[in-house]
Amino acid sequence: MNWFKKNTHISILLGAFLLFAGYLVITDPGDITYTEIYIEHGDSLWSLAEQYRGKMGMDDWIKLVKAENELHSVKIVAGKSLVIPVVGDNKIPTNSIEIARSER
Repeated sequence: MNWFKKNTHISILLGAFLLFAGYLVITDPGDITYTEIYIEHGDSLWSLAEQYRGKMGMDDWIKLVKAENELHSVKIVAGKSLVIPVVGDNKIPTNSIEIARSER
């Protein structure tokens, strides 16, 4: 206890590190795999997010899909393909193609 009083700056840094590590563990979306799906009539990025985002936030999932597919808006067209992240234990759809991807 005496050491913590003498080294308050180290104690504060250690506490901040532990809080940050806890935050990362709590907000980890899980394993992400990418798959290609074909957009069906009535699909939207929000309905797809509900289906495939797992614990990831909806806005984060949509931003990731837009970046992966180089979309400038949230408009998607039935019949086109879309590369989407499938987070966690969600099942990959049977009408999809799994895409090999290198880690960045």
